[in-house]
Amino acid sequence: MTTVWRLRRNVTDFNYLAPRPESIGTLPRRDGTPLIATWKPKEVWYDPLDFKKNKGIANFPTWSADTVCDAVAKDIIYELVKDCVEFLPLSSPTIPETEYFALNCVKVLDCLDMGRSEFTRFDNTGGIRGISKYEFKANCIGGVPVFKLPILNSFRTFVTNEFKQLVEDNNLTGLEFRKAWEG
Repeated sequence: MTTVWRLRRNVTDFNYLAPRPESIGTLPRRDGTPLIATWKPKEVWYDPLDFKKNKGIANFPTWSADTVCDAVAKDIIYELVKDCVEFLPLSSPTIPETEYFALNCVKVLDCLDMGRSEFTRFDNTGGIRGISKYEFKANCIGGVPVFKLPILNSFRTFVTNEFKQLVEDNNLTGLEFRKAWEG
């Protein structure tokens, strides 16, 4: 049995990373396009006022709408996700002792069963706004631990139990998992 989880960042219990203004709009693309060959490290920082709240720094801190990990998390998940994710280096003058990486998911699977899934639609056009119920095609996911869907140039990252278990077994912080589908 395969369980698919929507990957989300914990935005309330930990400090977050903020992009420098010149980095806005240059975040990883959401269509699975590899970026590592042309990537220049983006500068990120912790807001000093937020940092003083003593929330701690997660292994997967929030940065805009993108998933980021520190070097500890990268070392733990690398072998599992190396064919699905690029680790794009970030720089931070406010926390130079820690390396951070934006995760660019390059594995896109066309495995959503469009006939059985349920969608929310725009009132004016009827176009797909979001997915309210996920149904995946049997045996489509296989051994892929991290992926995106081609529909709507999905900004959502999905993971399987193998990824979730690895994160939980190693007590990595900053991620939340929402069950999307089981089959």
